[in-house]
Amino acid sequence: MNPQNRAESFLKRLVESPSPTTSQSQVRATHAILAEELQTLGFSIQWIRDPSGKTDDLLVAEKPGQLQADPAAIDDARFITLVSHVDTVLSPSDAGPLRVDKKGRLLGAGIIDNKGGLAVLLESLKLFLAKHPKHDLGFRVVSSPDEENGSTAWHPTYREIGARSIAVLGFEPALEDGSIITSRRGNRWYDIQFTGIEAHAGRCRGEELNAAHEASLVIANLLATREELKRRFPSPPGLGVSLHVGHIEGGRNRHNVVCGKVDVKLDTRFSTFDQRDRLHEMVVAQIETQHQHNDKAQGLERRWTIVDDCPPFFSGSDKTSAEIVESLLNEIHVREPDSRLQAAQAGGAGDVNHMSRPGLLVLDGLGPVGGLMHTVDEFLVRESLTTRSQALASWYPTLMKLLMP
Repeated sequence: MNPQNRAESFLKRLVESPSPTTSQSQVRATHAILAEELQTLGFSIQWIRDPSGKTDDLLVAEKPGQLQADPAAIDDARFITLVSHVDTVLSPSDAGPLRVDKKGRLLGAGIIDNKGGLAVLLESLKLFLAKHPKHDLGFRVVSSPDEENGSTAWHPTYREIGARSIAVLGFEPALEDGSIITSRRGNRWYDIQFTGIEAHAGRCRGEELNAAHEASLVIANLLATREELKRRFPSPPGLGVSLHVGHIEGGRNRHNVVCGKVDVKLDTRFSTFDQRDRLHEMVVAQIETQHQHNDKAQGLERRWTIVDDCPPFFSGSDKTSAEIVESLLNEIHVREPDSRLQAAQAGGAGDVNHMSRPGLLVLDGLGPVGGLMHTVDEFLVRESLTTRSQALASWYPTLMKLLMP
């Protein structure tokens, strides 16, 4: 069977096996299809349970390389980790089975997000391993059962996997122009609470501490901090550093009561770890600055917690990673000579973000080309199944060579 037919055959099995995030039993059945294919390639399969029981198991499959053949020399960081997910937003009852439209594109439930990515991942491994049964670095495949819900149960596991990886490759779909993703911003979400002293607005004599005023002053200073960081880290709109208040709530919903408590939800975003650390320092400094005291020299209480902490990834900035990215773009261009793909930054965050760490090569968007994700018209450019699989299979040896110390 030629690579295109083989990839389409596997894709058909995935698409016609329903796996909406809302039905984890169906997700499990579809995950079993992937696990079976990986076992035939020599991967050992591990299923990691969600302690909360809210989602099905995380699939982790490993095939060690030659450098891991000697037990005394095993280094967990010598794995290239390939990341995808099996759950979808829609099911075949919503978006239909695999089919071809008038433009020759493939349509079907979750076909581009992310069953097409799984097909490219698997086919690239088949093509590579057929030519390179012996390879220095190992491959690790990680597939989430609930990426469409954020894979929140797996973030600690992802951090551990990132620490044990020499590179992380995400198989989310390429951007609609075919570009691969070399960076995504990270985010930190802060819950902040200011607690002051309530009082009658008409009769208070200095004993009050207004939480709404304190929160307003802190927010004003945070906005000034944001502008300072934008000057320090200049970047196009939508990139680099951003800071936004998403929610404010407090007080008694009365005009004549001094506000005693305010809750603030703060969103911060950043493109690099340095930006994250500098932004965090400045945010905490502003939160903890006391602006008001009452007549007893009391200040307001303030508490803050980080409720979501998603790392950024930014690859291609150093010489080696830039060479790695360029070599992949060249492999794709050979097979897609008319494409205008490039290395690009994408919005949002993906599972690979949670594996990111300083110095780790992270790429995403290595899946096929398509569009209209999460809709009944979701599509995949048919030939990209083969062009992307072949490009990756030819690129893996170069990747391994450049990753080796």
